[in-house]
Amino acid sequence: MLKTWQGPTPEIAAERLSRAAEVFRSIEKNLDYPNWAWHIADDGSDTGYVEQFLDRMGTRPYIYTSSGANGDIGCNLNTGLRVAFQQADLVMNWSDDICLTKPLDLRPAAELLQSNAAVGYAVLRSAHPSLRLIPMAGGWNEIDKDSPNRFLIITSLNLMHRRAWDFYGPYPEGLRIDIMQMEMAWRYRHFKDGLKIVIHDDLVDVKGLINYRAHSTWSWRVYDKEEQKAWYRYRSYAGRRVQA
Repeated sequence: MLKTWQGPTPEIAAERLSRAAEVFRSIEKNLDYPNWAWHIADDGSDTGYVEQFLDRMGTRPYIYTSSGANGDIGCNLNTGLRVAFQQADLVMNWSDDICLTKPLDLRPAAELLQSNAAVGYAVLRSAHPSLRLIPMAGGWNEIDKDSPNRFLIITSLNLMHRRAWDFYGPYPEGLRIDIMQMEMAWRYRHFKDGLKIVIHDDLVDVKGLINYRAHSTWSWRVYDKEEQKAWYRYRSYAGRRVQA
């Protein structure tokens, strides 16, 4: 599932569009998996941006969804995943500004997620230094959920099983991306009998696997005053399944 959004300015939109075909080709060249399909999840971009983005898909078959939310990452993830999980049990979460620059064999992660009901996510990037790892069999490591890391896992660069969606519920909506990810980290840490987040030895300290190729909207989200007013709304959630 490739997430996209035009961003807050025409310049950012143009840059993301200029890099889109490069991202597509990088994934097709380097992703090793026998049977996969494209899902484009757009976060409420203007019609013109969407048309140009999908035009760069060329003849590639794809499914398309739009959250209509214009900047709400949680809503976009939920809209896309509801449809994607009707087609498959596994979804690789990616972003439209990230190239895959080295071969990535997805089969070991897919096999683990399909065979081990205790695992919900496989991380597809280097482990952050603040994440503590607990060795498992077969070269896998469980990410210690008591690690001093605010997020534990991010919304891109991971392989997600449907059971994680069913267990932890939809992503929080109406929140800035970092706040949303901290809320998800709370769930990972506190839902009773939570699912494992894993990373393979080969990816713990991998160099040059990914390359950010387009302008990120992160600086705008963090520093724009109006954006802060609109997004910095932290909510508490009812019905949390906390540990006994």
